[in-house]
Amino acid sequence: MNGAVIGFSIVVGLICGGMVWWVKRSWLAAATIPVAVVGLVVIALPPTEAPVIAIADSAIADSAAESPDNSNSGNSSRDNSPHENLPVTTKLAKFRPIEFSNQGYVASDACLECHPQNHASWYASYHRTMTQVVDPQLALGDFDDVTLSQNGCDFHLSVSDDVCWVDLLDPAAIPGTAESRQTVRRPIVMSTGSHHMQAYWFPIGARRTLAILPFVFLKETQEWIPRSAAFLQPNDLGVSHEIGRWNSSCSRCHSTLPQERKLPDHSWDTQVAEFGISCEACHGPGEDHIAYHKTSSENRSTGSSTVHDPIVNPENLSHVRSSQVCGQCHSVLTLKGDPDQINVVGSTFRPGEDLHQSHEIWQLHSPQMKELLENHTIRERVTATNRGTFYADGVVRVSGREFTSIEQSACFQRGQMSCLSCHQLHKSSEDPRSDESWADDQLKPNCYGNDSCISCHDQQQYSTAHTHHLPESSGSNCYNCHMPHTAYGLLKAIRNHTITSPDLQRELSVDRPNACNQCHLDKTLKWTADNLEKWYSIKPPALDAEHSEIAASILWLLKGNAASRAMAAWTMGWPEAQAVSGDDWQSVYLAQALNDPYLAVRMIARRSLQSLPGLEALNIHPLGGDAERRAAVLSIIRHWDQTSHEAKPALLIDSNNVLKTRRIDAIIEQRDETPMTLTE
Repeated sequence: MNGAVIGFSIVVGLICGGMVWWVKRSWLAAATIPVAVVGLVVIALPPTEAPVIAIADSAIADSAAESPDNSNSGNSSRDNSPHENLPVTTKLAKFRPIEFSNQGYVASDACLECHPQNHASWYASYHRTMTQVVDPQLALGDFDDVTLSQNGCDFHLSVSDDVCWVDLLDPAAIPGTAESRQTVRRPIVMSTGSHHMQAYWFPIGARRTLAILPFVFLKETQEWIPRSAAFLQPNDLGVSHEIGRWNSSCSRCHSTLPQERKLPDHSWDTQVAEFGISCEACHGPGEDHIAYHKTSSENRSTGSSTVHDPIVNPENLSHVRSSQVCGQCHSVLTLKGDPDQINVVGSTFRPGEDLHQSHEIWQLHSPQMKELLENHTIRERVTATNRGTFYADGVVRVSGREFTSIEQSACFQRGQMSCLSCHQLHKSSEDPRSDESWADDQLKPNCYGNDSCISCHDQQQYSTAHTHHLPESSGSNCYNCHMPHTAYGLLKAIRNHTITSPDLQRELSVDRPNACNQCHLDKTLKWTADNLEKWYSIKPPALDAEHSEIAASILWLLKGNAASRAMAAWTMGWPEAQAVSGDDWQSVYLAQALNDPYLAVRMIARRSLQSLPGLEALNIHPLGGDAERRAAVLSIIRHWDQTSHEAKPALLIDSNNVLKTRRIDAIIEQRDETPMTLTE
C-alpha cells in the first residue's frame, strides 16, 4: 500500500456510508493510515480565488465571470471566459471543478471531425454523462418548487436564471453554531450519473470544493429518494453532504484525468481533462495523434521518417492490456506513486500501459492484503470495508469492480477472455438496436446468448448433456450458471464477472446465493444439491431442516443478511426466474420486505411487486410511514386471497391458499441483523 493516495473524504465516506461515485478508486485508502493524519497530503498551488466566496444571486452577477489563474498548468480552461454577458451556468464555473486542457489532452470534440460515427456512439453512451455541468435541461430531477425532507432538515429545490438551486441549512457551518441554523441558497453546478439515478453537487464557497445533495433522483420511477435508500447501508447514518468527496474521490472514475489539487487549507482547486468518461480515457491523450496525422502526409511524400501514431485502440491490445483500460475505473484499486505529484497531475496511467505499474489492484487474499491486515490499528476498518466489497472467498460482491472480478477467472488467466469479448464501446452502423438499447449494457449484439463462450468452448461438448436444460431455455444460457446475479449495485443484482461453476458447499460457506436457486425460486437447497450430485457428481453439503424443506429464495429474503435480502427481492422480479418458478406466489413474501430495516430492500421489493400480475398498478410508498406501508401490505394480501394457489410445501403454502404464517414468523425472527454497508 506504499504510495497510495489518501483523501480526506475517504474517511468521511466510511463514516457516512458507501456510494458508487466514491468507492471505485478510493476504496481502501481510508484503511491505510490513522484518521488523525488523513488529508495532510497536499501541495501548495497558486490561489485561484479568495478562500471563501459568498454564493448568492448577487455574488454570481458581480463576480462569477472572473477567470481563475491557471498559469501553473500550461494550458487554458474551457469553462471560463473574460467576455461579458455569459450564461449564468458559465459564470458558475468559478465555483466548481473545471475542464482544463493539459498533458496532451484535447477533449472529445477534437475527435469529431475525423471520427464522426464513433463520436456519435460515444455521445449516446452513459460513459459520457458520468459527470455533467448541470442546467435545468440536463437535470433529470424535478427542481420545480419541490421541498424534500430528511431527519428534520428541509431542502427546497427551485429554478431561476436558468440555474437549479437548493435552499438548505448551511452545510459548511460548524454544527451547533448560530450559522448552522441559517438557511443558505446554493446553485446546483454538477451532476453524477444518468443511467439509473442522478446525484447533484453544489459549491460551499471554498474555491472549487463541492458538497452533495443528500437525495438522488431515480430515472426509472421519476422520484426523489434519500441516498440512504439508493444504496445498501443502514438507515441511521444521518444527513451528510460529504464535502470534498467529488473532488478527491468521485472524480477518479467519473471524469477523465482528474487532478484533485488539494490545497493546504483543505479546499480544492480541482480540474479535469473532461467531465465524464471521454474518448481520451480509453484511447489516451489526443494532441500528438492529431499532430501526427496533420504532418504524416507531408512527411510520407518527402520520405521523412515519422514516429508511430501514439493513439491507442484497445481492440488492438492484448486481452490483458485492453481489459486494464476498463480496469482503471472498474476495479478495487488505489493509486501508487508520489502523493504530492498525483495531487497536481493526476494518475500516470495511460491506455496501453500496465495498470499494475500505476495502481495497486486489490484482491481479498493477496499477500498485500494479508500484510495490511497485520496492522492492528487499521485491521477493523479494513475488515469492514472488505466485507462490503468481497465475499469471504474473495469473489467481488458489488458492481463496478468487473476487472477485479475477471482477473480471478480462469477464462482470463488461462484463456483470452477480455472485457471486449462481450462489450463494445462503439455501436456499429449495422447494429439494428436503438442507441438507448445498446447503451444499456454496451453488449455486442451476439452476446445475449452463448456466442462469446462457444468462441473458445466446444459447443458440442457443452450441449444439453452438459446443461441438463432444454436448448432454448434460460438454463442453457452459459452465463445464467457461470455468471449468476451475485453482485449488487444501484438497487439491483448484477451478473458476477468472476466466472465460476455451481458449487453449493462453497456458496453456503461464504453466504452467497447460488445460480440454481436464483432461477428455481420455488426449490429448496436440497433439491439443488441432489441435482448437482446426480448431474456433476458434486458432493452435497450437510443441510439443516429448513434448507431441506423451504425454498432457498424465501429463506434468503426473510432471514438472510441485508445483501442477501436485497438480491432475493430483486430475483423475485426477474422475468427469467418468474418464467421458471411461476409469478403467483411471491407477493406475500415481498410484502414482508416492504418493512425491511434497509430502505434499499424496500425499494427493490416494490419494483418486484409491481412486476407481478395484478399488482402492476399497486400504489406503494416503500419509504412512507407505517400506515402507508400497512395499507399496501393489506392490499397485497387481499389480492392473494382472491387468487387460487397450488399447495406447495416448499413455498409454505397449504391447500386452500393457507399460508404457514407461524413458520414464516419464526423465520423472520431469525433475520441476520448484522450491520452491512456495501461499497457500491
